[in-house]
Amino acid sequence: MGLFNRKSMQQRQEDAMKMADDIGQGRGFVGKMTKAMMGSEFTESVQQATASMHQAQHVAGLRAAGVPTQTATVLTIQDTGQTINDNPHIVITLDVDGQQVALATLVSRLEIPRTGDQVLVMRDPQSGNLLYAGLAPRV
Repeated sequence: MGLFNRKSMQQRQEDAMKMADDIGQGRGFVGKMTKAMMGSEFTESVQQATASMHQAQHVAGLRAAGVPTQTATVLTIQDTGQTINDNPHIVITLDVDGQQVALATLVSRLEIPRTGDQVLVMRDPQSGNLLYAGLAPRV
């Protein structure tokens, strides 16, 4: 190794996500101190943010693996006030095959869906949950 152990960008991101997970769960010294000093409301918001980040990574992996998507129409959008890397966390209500479904998800600030837009959704093969997969291509 050497005196200066350099980590790759991916390793630093993984370390940061692990630390954020620990803070959200109140694990370890930093997690417990954060919960004690900032309160459980703050740690719950960190936990929601990390869950959204993990979900976005999971969706990207499923799309890369070829899991099929379907289109849905945006009925309403509600901002939660949270952002991760300047990307908003929202609650989006969709019309999926004639049923209204509300999803909490992280969206790109460059591709924020609007009411009436067509978006892509997919079913998680393991859990069967509906996941937001981005804006549908415009034809």
